[in-house]
Amino acid sequence: MPVQLQCPHKGCMKVQEAWLDPKTDKIYCSKCDKEITNVNHFMKVQLKTLKQYRPKNVAPFATKCGNCQKEDTPVIENDDVVCPSCLKPLNHLSPIYKNMLKDQLSKRREPE
Repeated sequence: MPVQLQCPHKGCMKVQEAWLDPKTDKIYCSKCDKEITNVNHFMKVQLKTLKQYRPKNVAPFATKCGNCQKEDTPVIENDDVVCPSCLKPLNHLSPIYKNMLKDQLSKRREPE
């Protein structure tokens, strides 16, 4: 059963399943996404034990760029798969994966 806490922030004040950010060891409200302070050590241990971590915002088909090290959905430019941040070709991808990306990304752009 997930750990539930009441958000102390004005305007939210809801009882919800709080999230733990494992990198910063801070707890956040799952409704308003603000930090919940004054949580004791035992509650943090309980959240870690239950793996009640803050969810990652993962973009569809996210690929890590070998040049700028950013992870995002690639774009198609001049029939090549490129990084949306630095606009350099993603040469480390296999040809089969590149073809799949071209197909899927072109479907997302076309209105239905």
